[in-house]
Amino acid sequence: MCFFISTKIILSSLQNHYAYAHLPINNNRTQQWISQRDGIKILFLYEPEKPIIDTFTELKFSVLNLTSREHLKDFMARVVVTNGQRLFKFENITVANGDFSVKYIFPDDGTHQVVTSISKETSVLTLATFNVFVPHQSPPSILNPFSPTSSVVGSNDDTGVL
Repeated sequence: MCFFISTKIILSSLQNHYAYAHLPINNNRTQQWISQRDGIKILFLYEPEKPIIDTFTELKFSVLNLTSREHLKDFMARVVVTNGQRLFKFENITVANGDFSVKYIFPDDGTHQVVTSISKETSVLTLATFNVFVPHQSPPSILNPFSPTSSVVGSNDDTGVL
């Protein structure tokens, strides 16, 4: 219970912290969502490329007008991250120049869905969904908390002094 409350406090304090970033369109890691109906393209990229459990991952978005190919300006965004069991929301993100990002801590491995909605004034313009794969990471062993490549160099005498 204490862990849940402290995690919720930490994550909720991050809701309005975001940064602007232009995304590379031709990057093979950049995902895109196109809504012909709404005339909007949303680009999505996350850093680091291989998210680490319990470490911040930056989820970056760039929203473009399909017709003019310019960034959509002055809108509100909402981002929801879920793995089907847990759900976390970033709400009321004010976007001035079409680019925004949020930082999220993935609590476990597997495929997570990132859903974003873009709204202007009182209407939702578009809803987009993207996937983030968090690779399995082995926890450190209690008997050997250091990486398997680390070694101790010392003498083989019985003094126990290295």
